[in-house]
Amino acid sequence: MIPELISRFVDTGMARYVYRDFPLSSHPNAQKASEAAACAGLEDSFWEMNEKLFAKVDQWGQAGDPTEMFKSYADELGLDREAFDQCLDEGETAFAVRADFMAGETAGVNATPFFFINDIPIRGGLPIDSMGRVVEYVAAGGQTPRIVPELDDPRLRGEPMSAQAITVAFVDFASPESAQHATEVLPQLLEAYIEEGTTLYVLQPWSSTPDGPSAKAAAAAECAGQQEEYWEMHDKLFEEQATWTESDDPGPLFGEYADDLGLDTDAFEECVVSDWAALRVESGSVAGALVGVPGAPVFLFNNGQGQQGSPTFEEFQTVIDSILGQ
Repeated sequence: MIPELISRFVDTGMARYVYRDFPLSSHPNAQKASEAAACAGLEDSFWEMNEKLFAKVDQWGQAGDPTEMFKSYADELGLDREAFDQCLDEGETAFAVRADFMAGETAGVNATPFFFINDIPIRGGLPIDSMGRVVEYVAAGGQTPRIVPELDDPRLRGEPMSAQAITVAFVDFASPESAQHATEVLPQLLEAYIEEGTTLYVLQPWSSTPDGPSAKAAAAAECAGQQEEYWEMHDKLFEEQATWTESDDPGPLFGEYADDLGLDTDAFEECVVSDWAALRVESGSVAGALVGVPGAPVFLFNNGQGQQGSPTFEEFQTVIDSILGQ
């Protein structure tokens, strides 16, 4: 993944790639390997040694003492052997490696690989397309997305102070399954749980691409939310899904829906093409990528369960009642 990440985002100037050592005690040779890479770095060959160490990990990983192997790699890279040997034998870079490790622990690192894209932590990494999407989101100014947003966020329905159950819905506005949930199941959830104050419902917009139809519809909902009509636009978009998804340019239709809802259409139309709306929408897909959501609809619950597709009301009822202890 790393070479493609560098090719797509580092070489093009969008991102800077910073490496930190985190040698786990369960791998007894890892500390010395990190020191070897750092010693090579003193001769401007850190990345060359880094790549060689990963390429030959099966060779040195289980060795009793890998020091001579690391010195042979230095030879292969044309390093100054006397300087390299002295660095490695005397542990000149050991403190720097341990400092990286302690900094990682302080930042919450507890496994490898572990990535931070600015302040967004990613344990274990992501597929390259998902990783790239997070990079692009952050590069555009996006902030760390919250699975459960602030209390005044229009995507949130329910009573936060009394709710014991939380349902996070990753929804694709262009998906028929998402439409089925929105038009058939969500009204029942509202009546049985959300309006009674026992369940918090969070909508996270998900789209396969940042500029696809579902993303444009989600932007329309966000901009209606600026005028306190998020859920009214949400309902309208799903009711009219068969119409706007067939249009090459659904923008005018979204404008008509805004007019029907009595919105300030000039403000609405300015909003839907704004960077603010694009980042608001993309934050949902990025949040999904960070927790491994493969598509939409997907529903996550605060007891750790999750369901993909469009569960029936009865299936929701089973999960929510178990959380509420009913």
